[in-house]
Amino acid sequence: MNSIYSVYLNTKNLILKEKIELLLRSNNIDVEFEDIFNSDFAIVDNVLRYAFPHIAIIDNVKSLENLPILKNETIDFILEDYSEKILKLKLQNAIYFVLARGSRGAFKQRVLKELDKIKRSGGSFSLAVISILDFNEREKQISQFSLDEVSKEILKLIKLSMRKSDDVLKISRKEFGVVLPFTELRNTETACERIKRRIKKLEKNLRGIKLAFGITEVVNPNESIETIMERLKKALYISEGNRGEISFL
Repeated sequence: MNSIYSVYLNTKNLILKEKIELLLRSNNIDVEFEDIFNSDFAIVDNVLRYAFPHIAIIDNVKSLENLPILKNETIDFILEDYSEKILKLKLQNAIYFVLARGSRGAFKQRVLKELDKIKRSGGSFSLAVISILDFNEREKQISQFSLDEVSKEILKLIKLSMRKSDDVLKISRKEFGVVLPFTELRNTETACERIKRRIKKLEKNLRGIKLAFGITEVVNPNESIETIMERLKKALYISEGNRGEISFL
């Protein structure tokens, strides 16, 4: 099975980069170099200018004093001369953080739990991935901080639209995942329609943002996590292409 977690790595320090990459791969964590939003958290030079969970590589602790650490979701920091033991501890803490906050890896872990549940008890469950349409364009129109605030409000609205037994997780800055235990596809579609109505009512407050919905039902307990996630991704792409129409595969 492929790794559950993925880390975006970008540093000019080639020695440290090699050390971190080796440590990640030896602990079965995928390394992402192209797209930060395909990862659970990032390890980068300095603090990011937008909200995304990351570990900052810095020259000294004093450089953190005037940086927006909490607002930009800086999990931790790494000094360039840290030992492998300390680096490993920092990575472990970051994984605990994204599990609590929600991430791609945390979403996959939750799906694995449901697979195990239907393997023991039978039945099925459904999944939804919801994304902000035209996210990159939105970033150009409004500030990154404002967009992150809107994203938080959307997360609250999704939670309000779901049952207490459903799990809602933030996967990335623009995506949210929902696990609906013992739920058929048609009921998941109804729940997504509920979210659409709530968003439409608050369109002005949410700066006219619209959402895309990809949903699927899992019946086979032996289906791989990779197959399920790929199916969800394709359903979401179809929804994005149809300007937010709820799509299922």
